Amino acid sequence: MDNYSLYETDFYGWTQQQAKALENQQILDLDWSNLQEEIQALGRQEYRELVNRLSVLIGHLLKWQYQSEKRSRSWFLTIREQRRAIKRHLRHNPSLKSRLEDAIIDGYEAGVDLTLRETDLPLRTFPESSPYSFDQLLNHGFLCDTNGDWNN
Repeated sequence: MDNYSLYETDFYGWTQQQAKALENQQILDLDWSNLQEEIQALGRQEYRELVNRLSVLIGHLLKWQYQSEKRSRSWFLTIREQRRAIKRHLRHNPSLKSRLEDAIIDGYEAGVDLTLRETDLPLRTFPESSPYSFDQLLNHGFLCDTNGDWNN
């Protein structure tokens, strides 16, 4: 079975075959076009992970800011968790820092949607673009102080 048909019919088998060909430096056995596609997809996945985490963080910060009377330990812990996870993700993928502006734009849109789903606030409540800088988003003392314990 050639590389392309294996790629189409047994993706896991294709990955194992390609890993073995790479390990043994068997250049002729590599499926170059599909390898390129999959490597690019891995990069897009890392960007999506950053955007997803930013959207959860931003959504919870918006709820924290605009519904202060409903603040909860759960919101606090989600904000804390996402800040830490984003820092860790960027530490493992430092090249993503070049995409932070786009990631914040994408994350803000999704964060507003999350907030709209989980509150009764109208869309007009929120600014059209993120009111938060990247440094503010990750600052443990900004808006929701996650440096210490939850205090209601």
